[in-house]
Amino acid sequence: MTSPDPADTAAGTPGAQVTVEQLADDLADVVRAVPGVSDLHPGALGEIGTYLPGRRVAGIRLRDEALSGAAGSAEPNRYPVEVHVVLQAGAPIRETAHAVHAAVAQRLATAGLHPAVLVNVADIAADLTVPAS
Repeated sequence: MTSPDPADTAAGTPGAQVTVEQLADDLADVVRAVPGVSDLHPGALGEIGTYLPGRRVAGIRLRDEALSGAAGSAEPNRYPVEVHVVLQAGAPIRETAHAVHAAVAQRLATAGLHPAVLVNVADIAADLTVPAS
């Protein structure tokens, strides 16, 4: 059996070695791209995030241990990835949460990871449009 080619270590390449920092940033981008998502939510006191050297990715809770949930593992990963979102006013809540879950699970799968994904709809963005009178 051969090990992955070192040239194939870019984030998103199946079998690639991905870091928590790369994955947290990728997941934040993936979530923000889902239609109906306004932004990520940091939690009431800013406690929801992935803490990295010198910064954090708010709204994504990704532990180092989540990277050990590779495909084919005999034991399921016990460390879920948590995603906390703010939805746009009028966005269908269940459908948007499902789309967020699917997008995050797909990105994790491209890295060969299969942890549980928990999506929390933390808020709905205010609709600031003024009705025409």
